[in-house]
Formats: sequence, structure tokens, C-alpha cells
Amino acid sequence: MAARQPDAIDGGGRRAATAGRAAVDLSIVLCTYNGARWLTPMLQSISMQTRPPDEVVVQDDASSDDTTEVVREWARSCPFPVSIEVNDTTLGSTTNFETALRRCRGRSIALADQDDVWYPEKLARLSAELDDDPTLTLVFSDADLIDEAGEPIDGRLWGNRLISRALRHHSVVPQRLFARRAVTTGCTMMVRRRAVTAALPFPEELTAEEAPMRHDRWLSMVAAAVGAAWALPEPLLSFRVHPSQETGVLSPGELTRRLGGNAAAVLRGEGSDHSAHLRGRARQLRVAADRADLVGDFQGARTLRAVADGLDRRAALGEPEHASLRALVASFRAGDHDWDLLGVGAAVSDVVRVIRAPAARRIPAAST
Repeated sequence: MAARQPDAIDGGGRRAATAGRAAVDLSIVLCTYNGARWLTPMLQSISMQTRPPDEVVVQDDASSDDTTEVVREWARSCPFPVSIEVNDTTLGSTTNFETALRRCRGRSIALADQDDVWYPEKLARLSAELDDDPTLTLVFSDADLIDEAGEPIDGRLWGNRLISRALRHHSVVPQRLFARRAVTTGCTMMVRRRAVTAALPFPEELTAEEAPMRHDRWLSMVAAAVGAAWALPEPLLSFRVHPSQETGVLSPGELTRRLGGNAAAVLRGEGSDHSAHLRGRARQLRVAADRADLVGDFQGARTLRAVADGLDRRAALGEPEHASLRALVASFRAGDHDWDLLGVGAAVSDVVRVIRAPAARRIPAAST
């Protein structure tokens, strides 16, 4: 992995040593890529935190605009150390965050995106939650929404997500929910070092073409498996919604269209791709379970493996040689589906796949 020598700048613009440094209480990990347009409000909001970070680790993914210049100019006036490293080639957001996480020294780590705006109390509130409960490995908040120009948008991050009801009714989020869903996004999170240590290095299964998994979903899933995750319902940042972002927010209309598209794909007989996706997810869960075992969280590991087993059962329903009404009923009885909108949609698609399977068996194989 090629990267240029990092610039480490302490308060007042002085260069700071990077090797052999002692642990600190709180790190911010900020990953950037062609973000000069958005960066200034985000960086200013970090400077205005009532609980300042002990270090900011910036990993730039070979930007071609003025991103690094903006960061360096800001770092010269910061009262805390800022370490900037620039990749020689573009790695993608997941590998870029992995690289940055390896560099940070914090006992607690807050993830930051380049295009949001944090409220002054964000770090203080999240840190207080971790300080109050040593069993927590992850705490995350809700967020207000702003548009491309920084103007408020109606609604909140949780309000546009299917998991909002679960989060509002379960402050300690069940491990199973993280195994089944992308529960939160990285910019709302603070994680304890224990979770980061268990999550690193990121496994190659995250880059599987049939089921790619982003850094924040992997990190939150591992954190929930090796400890407890706390959902804080107050908004602690403005989450910017714009066309070029990698992590977006689904409106109810967009969600309905996506579910409809998934159903149409099943009706067209594209079950084999879906089966590969489910098996890819199952492999990721089993790797996370292995990480939980290594740190002694055996119950968390069992939960992840149980969900993985369910994904494998559902994957088999799309394959003519394994699909049957008996297998479908067994999957339902095993609790392989949630009974929210997404879960019901998955259950319906599984029924369709089983119904289609006998017809697929009757189609003769193409001659070669």
C-alpha cells in the first residue's frame, strides 16, 4: 500500500514526531478525497468542539483538487496535533479508512467524513457515553440533514431509515440488528480501541464483488459483537446530502422503488445473483465471529454465526436442487427474516424463488 510520508503538525504549525508516540484519549479519523468544496465548514466544526480531540489523523486518497492544501492550512492554526498522509494511488473509502485507523492512537476514535458539519458538543456527548459505561464499544447519534448548499432538509438521518423504530425503542442496539442491517453511518460513530483492534486488519471478504461491505458497517458489526452498542437519539451533526456522496439517505419513495426493483429482479429469475450475495454476507459474518472469539466474546460470535446460518439457508432457496417448501418453512421457523418492511420484502422474494425453482428444474441444460 503506497503512501507518502505523513505530515504531522502540532498546534501553531510545528511538526510533530509520528513514530513511537504514546496512546491518547481521543482521536478523530478523517478521510478525504477531492473534498475541497466541503472541507472548510467541517474542519471549522472540529476546531469548535467543546471537547477537543487529542489528535486528528487525516488520510487523503490521492485527491486531484486542493483538498490537502485546505487541510494543511487549517492544521497550522489548530491547538491539537494533525497528521496528514496522502496515498500515492486511490484506494477507495474502505481501504482508506483502514489505513487511517491503523495510524491513530486514541483509546476512543471518532470517524469523520469531509462533507458534514459537527455540532460543538458532538465529541463531548459521545465521549461521556463511553466514559459512563465501560461495557460500551460503540456509541452513535442521530443527525440533522442539510442539502448541497448547507441548507436544512426536513427530517433526520434516523427518520429516513427502516431501523429508526428499532433504534428509538432499543438504546442498547441488539447485536442481531447489526448482523442483518447497515444500522448507522461512520460519521455518527465513536468506537472504543477494543473494537478497532478486533476489526483490523479488514478482511478480504469485505471487497467481495457479490457483497461488498463498507468500513463503517464492518466496524459497527464487530464493535457490537465484542461489546455493546448505544444509540443516542439526539442529532449531533448535520449530515450533508448531495449526489456525489458515497453514503446517502433513502427517502421513503426511493426505498419503495428499490424494494420494487429487487422484487422485479426476483421475478425475472435473477435468484442466483441473490444467492451469491447472501452467501457473501454469511462469509463476512463468520469472519466477524472469528474476531469476536479471539477477544473472548463468545456470545457475540454465536449470534453472528446464527445469522450467517440463516443467510445460507435463504441462499439455498434460490437454487433448484435445494429449494423446497419444506426448506422455506424451516427458514421461517428458524427466524431468518425480520418482520419489518425489508424483512417482509425478503420473505416474499424467498417465496417467489421457491415457486420458480421447479420451473427452473424443468428447463434442460444448454448443450455445449
